[in-house]
Amino acid sequence: MKAKQTAKRQLTVRFMSLFAFILFLMNLIFVGVSIAFVYDYISDRSEHIFETIENRELSEQNWSDLVDSYVIQGEEEALQVRLPHGQIYHSEDAAETFANVSEGRNLPFLEHLVFVGDDRYYYEEREIDNTEVALIIDSEAITDIVISLLTTNLLLNVIGLIVGAVLIYWMVGRWSLKLSKMSLELNQLDKTQDSLTVPEVPKEIYQVATALNTLLEKQRQAIKREKQFVSDASHELKTPIAAIRGHVHLIQRRSEKHPEVVPQSLAFIDKESKRIELLSEQLLTLGRAENEANLEEIDFSALVTQEIEELQMTTDRKIVLKVEPGIFFKAAKSDLQQVVQNLLENALKYAPTGEIEVSLQKNEEIQLQVADQGDGIADEEKEKIFERLYRVDPSRSSDINGSGIGLSIVKTLVTKYEGKIQVKDNTPKGTIFAITFPKK
Repeated sequence: MKAKQTAKRQLTVRFMSLFAFILFLMNLIFVGVSIAFVYDYISDRSEHIFETIENRELSEQNWSDLVDSYVIQGEEEALQVRLPHGQIYHSEDAAETFANVSEGRNLPFLEHLVFVGDDRYYYEEREIDNTEVALIIDSEAITDIVISLLTTNLLLNVIGLIVGAVLIYWMVGRWSLKLSKMSLELNQLDKTQDSLTVPEVPKEIYQVATALNTLLEKQRQAIKREKQFVSDASHELKTPIAAIRGHVHLIQRRSEKHPEVVPQSLAFIDKESKRIELLSEQLLTLGRAENEANLEEIDFSALVTQEIEELQMTTDRKIVLKVEPGIFFKAAKSDLQQVVQNLLENALKYAPTGEIEVSLQKNEEIQLQVADQGDGIADEEKEKIFERLYRVDPSRSSDINGSGIGLSIVKTLVTKYEGKIQVKDNTPKGTIFAITFPKK
């Protein structure tokens, strides 16, 4: 992988760009504040001089003697006084300064600041008692101090950027090292370890590692189930196919001398082929159950009642119906029919005697229960019965038809609609399949 594509480099670049942008804004603010400080400082000095002049009777001034007293020579200040009759007085060496400033240029947003070559002056003039007073203050010294501070600040910024880049690169490297370790562990899964190391910090990587471990465990369980499913399906299909082939060979060998075996063999072949057909259909149903379907508002109460009435016409078993009317649920009608039909078929097969009770109620959730009075299911088997092709040991005899997929279909469909299914013991004996669907 190219260096520029690593998270370490990209994060460092982004952090440094943000850091540089913040420093740029801070320097911009520093420059603005510095200019304002210098300008206000010189403006205050100018205001002080003009106030001193205004507080005296200008007409009584002997300007030739006093013009130098208003300014400080060491501060490079220059004063010019123009009397009403046109007489002009300058402080010491001020005439040349005023001549130079008259050729300078102003800044539009700092009207009193004048640039003469590399020199910077503050120029202001006022009319006091018909006397024009002009003042020049050399601002080069104080601005040089500010520029020096700004230069020093910029140098510190550059040093800060370099040090910051190194520190950020190092810290991001330590952070990304956990991701690199996670990537390495992912490539070595099932070779040296079966799960990822979960770091405590940062929280985000902890959550990602935990989620990946959960996903890996689910994947292993799914692979395990699929392997078991293939094994069980092979076993379930191998038995009827072998029986069919045996009867075909029997017909081929003995049909001429013993024609009476033909009807028996054909009946057995028909029975076993129907068993294979049923298994195939249920496998297809199970695959379709995991896919999306067109949903509609179903009268669940009417659907359960109709299924029971149709089943009651084909069996002598007593089915007690306790259905609360007017319960609606948004689902595919065929899905709800599959749930009800498979639960009833399971109850009829594994509880050959006693009545079956079907109830549908609505409280905080929609509750569907099918209770039988069979032999019940051991606690260790209650979760396994929902696995594909799994059948409780006593039911593996040929006396009970079935493929072991019906309850898998029920569990898949219930999960599809965010429902839950539980297997409980009935009283005094038997099993209760309890399903809850959230109200939507």
